[in-house]
Amino acid sequence: MLNVKCSINAAFLGKCQDRFFAYGEDRTLEQKLDLVAQIEGADGVELKLPRDLEDPAPAKELLAKHGLPLSAVNVDLKGKPEWLYGSLTSTRPERRAEAVALLKRGMDIAADLGAHLVTCCPVADGYDYPFQMDYRAAWSHFIDGIREAAEHRDDVRLSLEYQPTDPHPHILLRNVGTALYVCEQVALPNVGVTLDIGHSFMAGENPAEAVCLLVRDDRLFYIHTDDSTGGGDWDLLSGTMHFWHFLELLYYLETVGYDGWLGADIFPRQFDAAAGFSANIRLLKRMAAIVARLDAAKLASMMRSEGQAAQTFEYLSSVL
Repeated sequence: MLNVKCSINAAFLGKCQDRFFAYGEDRTLEQKLDLVAQIEGADGVELKLPRDLEDPAPAKELLAKHGLPLSAVNVDLKGKPEWLYGSLTSTRPERRAEAVALLKRGMDIAADLGAHLVTCCPVADGYDYPFQMDYRAAWSHFIDGIREAAEHRDDVRLSLEYQPTDPHPHILLRNVGTALYVCEQVALPNVGVTLDIGHSFMAGENPAEAVCLLVRDDRLFYIHTDDSTGGGDWDLLSGTMHFWHFLELLYYLETVGYDGWLGADIFPRQFDAAAGFSANIRLLKRMAAIVARLDAAKLASMMRSEGQAAQTFEYLSSVL
């Protein structure tokens, strides 16, 4: 059975805001980690740089206090006004250098706190209009910046999270294909991909297929669980929109032997944040339990046969 090792993205335990409303309440890092420690099934926590880790010393003490492993350092390359027109792809060398320096700092902190993994979703690097961006220069800057950061130390993995839109209509790192392209161009073993399930749906993908593509090149470093209608980055509870796709995702994660973290990006619009993360963990574990009841050999035989979709879903539904 798949080892469902769940991590909580602490950013969602503080005050969150979309275009229209604010949700939750401001919490200190100590308050957020106290809350994570109370969430049943939470095995670790993901912290953001700079928000949570401007000074990593208190975080180190608090993690030790609660016995919480750090799953990843999430480096935020979108929050500064200077990066409105790009961080790694900015036309200004000093702004690109600042972005690379923050990635390097995140890698140092990750090593010090025992995570040895940095995840980053570079959504500032995109564009809104035709003729706005020099694509050749932007892609060169992006790949060069990732390579420089990854070369900083080979004992920490740098995991890139793709997302097709928001805050730009077009993000450079927009789907599993562009993510794998960057990995191939950088050509370093410590550069890989964070698969955010909701973002995969946004990109018109099937996350289970994305898993298989990433695993072929040994580039699946980290996972963010959440769900989406496909039309936006809604960060909904896992399996609430795409139940069958989540079963297939968990089936393939078990099949390929994934033993990494299942992080969670759940936006607390309609419920208390801690309650939402608790529900997400239970949903994942219950879906994983369903997958564990499947006859893997029988299912594999059905998938290798043509014209078996009706019989396959008859069998799958009988296991529920």
